[in-house]
Amino acid sequence: MEAEIDLRREVTDLKDFGGRNFNYLTQNFYIMRSALRYFSQRKAVYFTSSKIADNFPVSVPVAASCLNALEELGVVEARKKSSSPDRYIPQEVDLDRLEEVQEILLENHEIREFN
Repeated sequence: MEAEIDLRREVTDLKDFGGRNFNYLTQNFYIMRSALRYFSQRKAVYFTSSKIADNFPVSVPVAASCLNALEELGVVEARKKSSSPDRYIPQEVDLDRLEEVQEILLENHEIREFN
């Protein structure tokens, strides 16, 4: 219960203080969910915002903003910080936490149910 409250607070903080990243994430949530599943489960290879943009219908800056938002929410973790684009490791993708984020966004009417 405490973890759920913390995640709700993190989502609220992201909306309040990371507006652009939050907006990009909500506009492209299902694309990013598909990309994370693709790279973490199907391919099981590291990925960057460029790789997501090459394989999914989002631009590199949008993918990067979404990944930054998801990193703040604890869904993905960059391998290391550097001046080059962040690489994300498939083993560090928390799809269960992503599902919890999805439920919060649905409850708050930030995204619509995917049919």
